[in-house]
Amino acid sequence: MSSLGQKERDLRIDFFRGLALIFIFIDHVPDNTWARATLQNFGFSDASEVFVLLAGYSAGLAYWSMSEREDFRGAFQRASRRAREIYVWHIGIFIASALLLYTAARLFQNPAYVNNIAIAELAKDPLRTLGATMALFYQPNQMNILPMYVVLMFWLPAALFLIKRSVALAMTVSVGIWLVANVASLNLPTHHRVTGWFFNPFAWQLLFTTGVAASVLLRRAPLRPRPEFLIPIGAYLVFAFVVAAPWVAVPWLPDGRLLPRDLVEPMSKHDLSAWRLLHVLALAYLVATLVPAQASWLKRPWANVVQTCGKHSLEIFSLGTLLSFFGWIALTELGSNPMTMLAVNAAGIGIMSVIAWQMSRRKELSRVSRPSVPALAS
Repeated sequence: MSSLGQKERDLRIDFFRGLALIFIFIDHVPDNTWARATLQNFGFSDASEVFVLLAGYSAGLAYWSMSEREDFRGAFQRASRRAREIYVWHIGIFIASALLLYTAARLFQNPAYVNNIAIAELAKDPLRTLGATMALFYQPNQMNILPMYVVLMFWLPAALFLIKRSVALAMTVSVGIWLVANVASLNLPTHHRVTGWFFNPFAWQLLFTTGVAASVLLRRAPLRPRPEFLIPIGAYLVFAFVVAAPWVAVPWLPDGRLLPRDLVEPMSKHDLSAWRLLHVLALAYLVATLVPAQASWLKRPWANVVQTCGKHSLEIFSLGTLLSFFGWIALTELGSNPMTMLAVNAAGIGIMSVIAWQMSRRKELSRVSRPSVPALAS
């Protein structure tokens, strides 16, 4: 994304991050027909890749000035505080979600609410499970992105240190770690998955590091569309679109698909397969070159609502996780008819938007009411 002046904010960052958060909420509601319209149905990557790439890009914008001053100790301290904040939100959302799902399982006599999210072990061995949760070795379904984000924040100062020396060096190291993760199955252990963390931080750090590096490079030189790149990138996106299209029914073709899915195996989300990595990078390049940072449609009220969600990504992601469980319970108990589906999705997105607006409003009021410090007389 092109570099902007100090006073001009790149509206695309918050908009697409907010859109990714909305897509994640929709995707996390089981049996949600609205999920057919999210990114995962139109290519190899999904909203998770967009979220992590933009997290890296935003981190690069926020921390690079410290790297320019060689203040890597300060960068580490700041990143550590952010990691602790993310950790607290993760534990909080785990506790809130567990209480909600166990209450629903008991109230509606439906054990699926705890079994399908893999929190049944909490009742069998609460002390051991809580200990594993605190150590991030126990990650129930739909509660596994934030632990990866904690690790990525501790990786950030190292990535900045390498990028300060050479972007090529940083990317070489990052790609090397990703290769080891994929070839040697390098991962962190978990309490309940033999293969390790669902989002392997050794693999996903490559996407995060790419975002950080992109923010640094685009500070130095704006991105200009290059037809020799746009043509193959466009062809790859069309290819991914055709392969991924499960919403296209072609009765006379095997499995009703235009192209067999195993044509692009392996398609591992856990270890960030090359297919998924290239797809989200291709999308990012296309958007960065074709959508201006201050596009007029990004200033419209509906776009501002999405951007507001993106400005408070940690809080809105956590809220969206809890709301997705409420949505699951509602659809299960009330039925998955179109009206219930509309109510669940509209309510979830509406609540996320209102809370984000309230947070932005409170932050703005706090900034305005903060007393100014008078200048010292010379």
